[in-house]
Amino acid sequence: MPASRRAAPSARSLKANSTIAAVKATAPAKTAEQIAQEEHDALVTSASKLIHAVTYAPVAEVKRILKEGAPTWYQEESMGWNCLHFAAERGDADIVKACLGSGAVWNAKMLHHVLQAAKGDESMEHDAEADGANPTATEEEHSEKPGESSTSHMTSTGMTLRHEDKTSAGDNLEFMKSKLVWEMGDDGKERVCDADGNGVMMGWEEPLMKEHVRLMCNAHPKMQEGATEGLNILNIGYGLGIIDDMFQGLTPRLFSHTVIEGHPDVIQHIKKRGFDQKEGVRILEGRWQDWCKDDKLEDLLKGTEESGGGFDLVFIDTFAEGYEELKDFFDILPNILASPESVFSFWNGLGATIRLIQLLNRPNGTMSLLNESVAEATWKGIKRKYWDLRVYKLPIAAMNI
Repeated sequence: MPASRRAAPSARSLKANSTIAAVKATAPAKTAEQIAQEEHDALVTSASKLIHAVTYAPVAEVKRILKEGAPTWYQEESMGWNCLHFAAERGDADIVKACLGSGAVWNAKMLHHVLQAAKGDESMEHDAEADGANPTATEEEHSEKPGESSTSHMTSTGMTLRHEDKTSAGDNLEFMKSKLVWEMGDDGKERVCDADGNGVMMGWEEPLMKEHVRLMCNAHPKMQEGATEGLNILNIGYGLGIIDDMFQGLTPRLFSHTVIEGHPDVIQHIKKRGFDQKEGVRILEGRWQDWCKDDKLEDLLKGTEESGGGFDLVFIDTFAEGYEELKDFFDILPNILASPESVFSFWNGLGATIRLIQLLNRPNGTMSLLNESVAEATWKGIKRKYWDLRVYKLPIAAMNI
């Protein structure tokens, strides 16, 4: 019908239109917080659909959700996994490729290290230049408790890219407060677990610990054929006591054997076993951060002075600590090693469930091939696997002076 011949609106429609207009005029405008919350909720819903799809749905459904713009970087709360973790756990190569093709972050931990380093540099420059800046704000912005993860970064949508885990498996301070249980696994080997069901140390590690000890000793002159002088040994993290028992069996007899252990349940376990009563053994109660510092070094090195001072072998195997903490410990090593011949090693759990990440974290050390991947019976009843690879890269290091 031509526009000039359209019927005029009825009185009823005019009244209805005016009523709608009145309602719109009186409706309050949404606040910025409300808008941000709606965007947040929409992203969480979209991300949850994606995680469910990569876990259960066919690849076509995954691609459809990805095409709609579902956030591949989003990390669910319980384990901190994004869609790529779930896709890898499922073992579907096509779904993994789809996630990667849509920008899923596979190296978030390494990016975090780089960003933190850059942030640290910028902070130092800012502090040096900001004359008269608010000291309280600066202190709040940069302070962190030892062992805690850094605060997460906000995105433009108000969402956070989480790189902190406040469970006992992700935060060493939380771990120190958790209740530990010693038990036998379905594989017939002893293990110690935290209250959340995470394996803290497990009997399957024994062959790896044996290899750590063998290679550390082979690299030190005091353990060569004909040597008579005992070693000063420092171990950080007692766990099941596997490596400490092996150190105790060395010949010649150890000169001193120091163990740093911070968890009260482990300390009680040590005393129950009577390990603290063995000749030359000292148990230093606390975290390594409590003992490996300037005002405590004299106490830490006590007992090593007669043979020159410092430790000949140092091993560290803590729980719920990551690369940043290990790097901090590297900085302390020169202060506690006895000589350039001293040997250092650590449990290499960096990227222990993703082969590519372990390759990128490859230490300059010996590679030890496991006969087979750790049996499923080993992990029965364990919430999170902390190892899922066939190859273990065993680090052996000494000072290069």
